[in-house]
Amino acid sequence: MVHAKDYIIYKLTGKFVTNYSDASGTNLFDLVKKTWDKNILETLRVSPDLLPEPHPSTDNAGGITPEAARETGLLEGTPVIIGGGDGSCACVGAGVVSEGNAYNVLGSSSWISLASTAPVYDPDLRTFNWVHLDPALYTPCGTMQAAGYSYNWYRNTLCGDEITAAAKKGKNPYQLLDEGVSEAVPGAGGLLYLPYLLGERSPRWNHEARGAFVGLSITTSKKDISRAVLEGIGFNLKLILDVLEHGSTAKDDISKIIMIGGGAKGSAWLQILADIWQKPLAVPTYIEEATSLGAAICGGVGIGAFKDFSVIHRFNTPVKTIVPNEALAPIYEELFEIFNQTYDSLIDTYHRLAEFNRHRVKR
Repeated sequence: MVHAKDYIIYKLTGKFVTNYSDASGTNLFDLVKKTWDKNILETLRVSPDLLPEPHPSTDNAGGITPEAARETGLLEGTPVIIGGGDGSCACVGAGVVSEGNAYNVLGSSSWISLASTAPVYDPDLRTFNWVHLDPALYTPCGTMQAAGYSYNWYRNTLCGDEITAAAKKGKNPYQLLDEGVSEAVPGAGGLLYLPYLLGERSPRWNHEARGAFVGLSITTSKKDISRAVLEGIGFNLKLILDVLEHGSTAKDDISKIIMIGGGAKGSAWLQILADIWQKPLAVPTYIEEATSLGAAICGGVGIGAFKDFSVIHRFNTPVKTIVPNEALAPIYEELFEIFNQTYDSLIDTYHRLAEFNRHRVKR
């Protein structure tokens, strides 16, 4: 049983290996000892013979075999560095390579993670842990399902006029939506958006949860709705941020968050997140390519081209910082409380709707 990249490594080198970061996502791995957990394997009746040998991400799995060289055109003997999972590569690409630093990937899904010298165990099981590309570190993490997906759904479903207008002006529809977001009042006129279009992973772990707008009124504008979508994602990510910050082994609170992913191109959204989280946000040079850059750095460390992962600071430096508006903190603190209360109030409704849909399919 191997991950996709590990199968490619096997075909290139003949070695049956994986790395600590991917292994830590299997629920079969001892995060501290960095070995397959015998008790878990025995309980689940999984033979250890089925599992690849775990290694640090920077280990050399071996050289390209003669057969692989013939099939690929790669030079025989070229070292193949094992690499890591996408989250751990993103962590390095964002520049989070020392304890206490944090980052957020703002893509179709979204996650917040940080670097820590020990796993962060949440007693309410809202977050989880990966091993960093640096085997001395961990990346405690929480991932929500529909971040950019929510804004994309909103654009495609409710913003036909903006799509048409943008095409005529030669603009991206998101540019027009962002203009409306910036003009709307913080708090979206009391409108809340719950971003559960795909159910939810961390921190809710509720596959029955669904999206909702709560607080619509006769005075609600399109600009309010646009802003509410982005604020709702920000509230949901704040749940993850709070768990990680309160459970972190770092000596101080998280002082800033590095932003990567396609959503980090939107200045209106970044300002909303900074205001909800009350954290400065740093935007590096490469935001969409950060994960691939982290993988490249891992390869460089593995072959000795780079001394360690701190070299990322040469390649992906911050280009701007978004500072939170402290005056908005009370507004967003109150709305965050209402956001959570709203979710709790809808849990039974989500379950009944799921039952309704199951019965309807049977009928």
